[in-house]
Amino acid sequence: MNFVKFSVLSTAILWLCSCDSNSVSLAFNTQNAPVQKFTLEASLNVFAPEDSTHEAPESMETRLNAQSTLSQTVAFDNGSARFEMKIDTVDYKSDKRSVEEFRYIEKYLASQHFQFKMMGDGSMSDPSVEDQALQPGTEELNLMKVFMKIQPVLPGSPVKLGDVWERSVEIPGNGAMTTVYKAFKLEDVFVHDGVQMAKIGMNIKYKEIPDTTANVRMESKGFIVGSGSILFDISHGVVQSGNLEISGHIDVNDVIAAQLLPNMHIIQKIKLRGEIDQAK
Repeated sequence: MNFVKFSVLSTAILWLCSCDSNSVSLAFNTQNAPVQKFTLEASLNVFAPEDSTHEAPESMETRLNAQSTLSQTVAFDNGSARFEMKIDTVDYKSDKRSVEEFRYIEKYLASQHFQFKMMGDGSMSDPSVEDQALQPGTEELNLMKVFMKIQPVLPGSPVKLGDVWERSVEIPGNGAMTTVYKAFKLEDVFVHDGVQMAKIGMNIKYKEIPDTTANVRMESKGFIVGSGSILFDISHGVVQSGNLEISGHIDVNDVIAAQLLPNMHIIQKIKLRGEIDQAK
């Protein structure tokens, strides 16, 4: 057994011995966080409401796959840290866009590096995106917003299996701030390859706020809702993977075309997989 595996196993054993009444402390590593390689997959399906003039409702489907690197840039005395997410590669497809548009969007997304400040519970603040002026103005292409939707917020105190907690998250957009309400449940705690893991169930809801600076503005009258789960690496204090499926109805206002498309059904699926970069 090499030293790294021995250290991780020792940490897991100590955790098991130190738990009070089977409780567990969940916290992100914000002091010496390892560099992580992430794969972010997201798909968005938009369906027009059925009417008598079409045999099937019109729809649009987009898919993107982004490879990125997350690294800690500085740690602060209050237990928080500054992180930077650099986009390495992007693959984007849409059934309503041309190949030229694909390439432009991929080039834009590849330059969409962003930074944020994070506390030990995973709450994020001061997010900023580089080259934001290049943004095409399409909500599906805001990688920071996609990442913040699936990012868990931990309870901040020890929890037991079955415990639940709630948090609200402010996600910035162009000309608007979206409040996302998140509810979590600790579903399982286990050891995998000597690493202590936690499975966390997650539910979210929010209202889409229109960007008054964009030519295409999306707004939801009711809540958009979603559910999924997170695998959290307790030993290293990082997210290992997550999935989230979101659905709801929005009104789409095309300002240039002076056209309002009401009650569009959207389904968004987000998958996140991370692994520690052993070379760092």
